[in-house]
Amino acid sequence: MVLLVKLISILVILYGCLIVLRPDTLKKVLDYVKKDNTIYYASAGKLIAGVIMMIAAKYCSIPWIILFFGALSVFGGAMGFVLKKSFVLKMMDRIEGLLQKKMFIAGISVLVVGILIALAA
Repeated sequence: MVLLVKLISILVILYGCLIVLRPDTLKKVLDYVKKDNTIYYASAGKLIAGVIMMIAAKYCSIPWIILFFGALSVFGGAMGFVLKKSFVLKMMDRIEGLLQKKMFIAGISVLVVGILIALAA
């Protein structure tokens, strides 16, 4: 179980590096997720990752960190199903319109979250 949490943390770290080094890639990812029902697949993936983290938290070295980020992930994944698709698309457009400097800060924060999860696993 800890191995799955470490794998999730590696994916989060890689995603953070991708946002920092190539912010245009985030725009491409958001454009891809906007197509058809791909939003629901992304929400399901986030929900599953959160459940895995919450189940594996008791086996990790700092369980409250893993439990916290797992709960946030479950909440975010569930919101993808609960909120209207038009609202989710509007929020994605808003994120896409952020300035480069804010996108850099967002990438650094994703990177920090990934490192925190990796150290707590």
